Order: sequence, then structure tokens, then C-alpha cells
Amino acid sequence: MKIEKDIRVEMVRMEGDVAPFVQVDYMDKEAQEHTGLMLLDSGSTVNVLSSEMAGHIGKLCLLKDECTEVSSFAPNKKDFDNVSFSFALGGKVFKDTFYLCDKPMLIKVRGMEVIGLVGTKFLRDNHLVIDYGDFTLHTSHISPENLAIAECDFFFPMEIGIKHYQLPVLSVKQKGKVLVTLLDTGSANNMIAKQTLTENEFKCQYLKDGGTIETLTGEVGVDSAFICFNMLSLEEDGIREISGYDNFKVLPHYIYPSHAFECETGEEQVPPIELLIGAAFMAAEGWTLDFDANIIYRLKAA
Repeated sequence: MKIEKDIRVEMVRMEGDVAPFVQVDYMDKEAQEHTGLMLLDSGSTVNVLSSEMAGHIGKLCLLKDECTEVSSFAPNKKDFDNVSFSFALGGKVFKDTFYLCDKPMLIKVRGMEVIGLVGTKFLRDNHLVIDYGDFTLHTSHISPENLAIAECDFFFPMEIGIKHYQLPVLSVKQKGKVLVTLLDTGSANNMIAKQTLTENEFKCQYLKDGGTIETLTGEVGVDSAFICFNMLSLEEDGIREISGYDNFKVLPHYIYPSHAFECETGEEQVPPIELLIGAAFMAAEGWTLDFDANIIYRLKAA
């Protein structure tokens, strides 16, 4: 296999762009080659393998005496075994730690099995970019020297979110209050906490359909509503508000409460994550999430 220093691979897209996948190759415990899909999940700090992979990887990949408690925006927590897993992506071989889930990840996409997901730590460690401008995953080549804020019609720094949450966030402004908003390419839906919706008097229209949302750690019941919101974007001479309007799932609690994140700096506890922007909205906006340059942007030319 030819090994390339940089990678650029096309995303495998679902209808409505509700989730971005990339095709990977791997070998099972019998040294047989397989092809599967990995979800690119900016809403997860960790990598996760589907339970169906347990029979493929063998006991030698299990990291002995290592088990990690994983949480999500469902209130439950679960302990997952840690495994070492290798796969090839874009002509390059990666080896990393994955958490072995206790259930299948998703249905097949374009005839291929979804075998797991890679999270923000993997994307950051490997200098990767989720690019909805051309629907690729590629190595970053952006720097302050070759990209100016003036070239973008949307621009937001990722450092604050990575520092405090280890996740990419942006700011939504409502009634003079700035609300922390998670960018989650692993979510098909936008979400908002019911408390946030009512306390900040968002303009919204509730829909009859609600239902449940399933996460790695359990299910949570939701309502559904169309909501008007204002995102903040940096410009050369200040900050601009950009209006948005989309369908949101309304959770009975915060996406992530303040106590879900450790405060390593000795400062006061960080604000909760109150909204979540999902994959379909980001795809429609054509945003680029650069985990090396630590910015979220869209070029004016795009």
C-alpha cells in the first residue's frame, strides 16, 4: 500500500447530509481484509467501535484492565472496554485507541457497514479538516499567513471550545446573552435545551412530532420546533450576527451541563452547552471545520 504524507478523501454522503462518513480498510484477526465506514463525529472527544466489531478484532487488541466511562447528552453513563484498532484511510495507516460500544452503530450506508466513529482528539492529532465546501476530509494547510478573516463570510475560532470542552463550539446570541453552541457532525439533528428555549424567549413554532433520540448511552424523549437564532461571526472590524432558522429537537435538559466538564485552569466552572448544530445544517452552510488551524469558516468564494 502506498503511504501518503497528506490525505484527501471524499465523504460518503447520506441523503440530506445528515452524517459524514469516510471509507476505511482494516484487517480482522484472521488477516482478512475488509472495508467499512467511519463516522466523522465532531461531537465526540473519543473514538468508538461498533459492538459488531468485537468478533473481528480479537482479544489481543483489548487493552487489559482499561475501561472508560463514556457520557453523552442522554443522562446515562456507560463503561466501555478500550481496544487498539488499526485502519487505512486515504493511503495512510492509523492506529488509535477506540472504545468498544455495546450495540451496533448504524444501519448500512451505500451497502457498507458503519464500523465506528472518530472523534475530535483523532482529528486534532492528525491535523484534519472536515470540509463541507467540497465534502472532503483532508489534511489542513491553512494558517494565518494564507487565510484572512476578510476572505470569509463566516469565521469563528475553535480554541475556546477545544480548551474548555475539547469540542468545537460557536456562539448564539439571544436577548443579549451569548449561548454556547456545540457543532456536532455526528448528529443528524439540531438540538436545544427546553430551559434555554423558554428562558431566552426564542421565536419558535412547536411541531406535533417529537419522539426520541438515541445516543451511545441511551434514549431521551424530545419535542420538535422550528426556531429563529443568531450566530456570531468574527469580522476584521468586529462581530457580526448571522440569522438562522431551522428545525430543532427540544431536550428536557442541557446538551451538556457545566459539571460535565472538568475545569483544569482553576477558573470558575464553564457555561453549559445549551444548543447543538447538527451535520445537515453545517452541510447546507458549506462550513469548514479545521482541527489544525482551529477555526470554523466559509470562504466568500464558496
